[in-house]
Amino acid sequence: MNPEQALATPSTVDPNANPAAAGNGAPPAPTRPRRRDLFGPTTDLGLGWAILAIVTLGSWEWAGRHGVISPIFFSYPSAIGLALIEGLRGDLLTLDARYTVIATVVGFASAALAGVVVAFGLSQVPYLRRLLNPIFTALNSLPRVALAPLFVLWFGIGLLSHIVLAASLTFFVVFANTMAGIESVDQDHLLLARLQGATRWQTFRWFIVPSALPSIFVGLELGFIFAMLGTVSGEMIAGEAGFGVRLQRDAGVFNTKGYFATLLVLVLVSAIASSLFQLAKRPLVRWQSVHLLRRI
Repeated sequence: MNPEQALATPSTVDPNANPAAAGNGAPPAPTRPRRRDLFGPTTDLGLGWAILAIVTLGSWEWAGRHGVISPIFFSYPSAIGLALIEGLRGDLLTLDARYTVIATVVGFASAALAGVVVAFGLSQVPYLRRLLNPIFTALNSLPRVALAPLFVLWFGIGLLSHIVLAASLTFFVVFANTMAGIESVDQDHLLLARLQGATRWQTFRWFIVPSALPSIFVGLELGFIFAMLGTVSGEMIAGEAGFGVRLQRDAGVFNTKGYFATLLVLVLVSAIASSLFQLAKRPLVRWQSVHLLRRI
């Protein structure tokens, strides 16, 4: 038997057995059964989340109904639920959600595409990257939410100003994460590609792009959140409709339950978008899991 076969042969020795007993043929010492930890890794996460939700929402409901906290300023879950149902029956989804989602998706999609294309382009032209890097750094340091009033002046209070604001927040997030993914490409893989005679396009397609995909998807998830943030912020400053307009209106009349109901819908929209990104990411970066398993 060669060393490789010896290493590949599974061991039949019980790691918990007594070594002295194993040497003289005596039966191995009984092992103590492992005690299951109540809050260990085997605990169902769904049960933990359910308990946490029940305790938090129950305490909030009790405090709001018994005057421990002001129902005007904090409301309580049952009132928020009724406000959510009332909003769903009204124009929460048919008008406000549609308005915000359209502005967010259009701004996000255009900026994400531009961020990925610009990052890959600059990675292939080092001179342009060095030339534009200080400009991008300066632009990224600007608080885009503070520029929202200017966007309203330039593009009006309609969808366009909110789309531009969402795109301005998304672009730099996707661009930075794409550049980080490109810079993290394994240099051994690039050397192997050159030794195999791969062309520049083949190296880019088969080595650089796949290696950058995980970072790109991180940038896309964060970019969508920032796009939603920009859209809602712009709507709160000036807008015709949308979640931001609804939040501003509810805050002005101390409609806390309606405010929380709108925030809940915003959270659900962001969670759905994040799940879609995860579903799209899985088949594209499956090679990474296989690679890590082989290295282990």
